[in-house]
Amino acid sequence: MPPDPDGMSLADVKKAYRQLYSQLEEAKRQKRAIASVSKANRKDLLASRSEAKAAKGQLVTLSKKQKARDEANKAGYWSGAAAITVTIFYEAFKVVGFPGGRAWAEFWGHEAVYGVIVWTMTMTFGWAYRATHSGS
Repeated sequence: MPPDPDGMSLADVKKAYRQLYSQLEEAKRQKRAIASVSKANRKDLLASRSEAKAAKGQLVTLSKKQKARDEANKAGYWSGAAAITVTIFYEAFKVVGFPGGRAWAEFWGHEAVYGVIVWTMTMTFGWAYRATHSGS
């Protein structure tokens, strides 16, 4: 900082003014540079946040427990679909007749036969699921 202007010559005052002016210009330049860097850092921060959010949204399975729960749900859905399909076929057979005619109606109505058919249909649905979903 220049000395007190009282008692200074005009040349000294001009020199002190030029010094202060150049310091002011340097301070302005530094301020612009800091603002530019700060703005770039802010953009990087926002980009990183959006990438992190996208990555978090793309997580399919959070844990082995979650994956096991999802697989159990899928198995339940496919097993239920198989049972419903067999039930619909049984209802249709009641109307149009069971394979083999009336003599076989009691056989087809037995719980063990029904269970085997449901199990077979469940395995068939499971195979179809695996064939259509290569990741499973």
